[in-house]
Amino acid sequence: MFKSELVIREPDKPLINKIITALLYASLFSYVVYLYRYKNLLNHPERWTIVIYLIVLLLILFFSSFMAIASHNVHLNFENNKIQHQYRVGLFNYKEVWQDLIDLKYISVYKTGDYFQINMWYKKNEILNLMTLDNYEKAIENGFLISEKLRIDLLDASKPGHHKWVNKQTYKQTNKII
Repeated sequence: MFKSELVIREPDKPLINKIITALLYASLFSYVVYLYRYKNLLNHPERWTIVIYLIVLLLILFFSSFMAIASHNVHLNFENNKIQHQYRVGLFNYKEVWQDLIDLKYISVYKTGDYFQINMWYKKNEILNLMTLDNYEKAIENGFLISEKLRIDLLDASKPGHHKWVNKQTYKQTNKII
């Protein structure tokens, strides 16, 4: 439908997360096989209670482990002002429908601890965290690129209490914030 002009990918999750999750699912599956084969689950007097407990356990396991193994990607289409979120778990992908970027305010570069977040502000006070970087120059450069493509302002909020709007024309010519 729309072509992605910028894709922001979350780093791959650690292998240990996938191993632990696989072991938890294998344990649950093994327990179900054990109940079926050795405890005669189909003829057990409380079989429906056991089945409900197993379903609840599966749902808890799924929702608690999903973000530990899923990768999140953000696709932006600047030409049509559209955004799409995509989640990937192994071979399985889930893509949301393309959404309109409505009432964009500005892009901000904000410092949190040792990292710099690039946030997109829209509507009244809605925020979408686009990416987190550990280098100030790279964060400003990426924030500038996104703000240029979306034709909105860029705010340097990297120093608490000293927020300043970036003059994009000057930054484009000198690569310095004035």
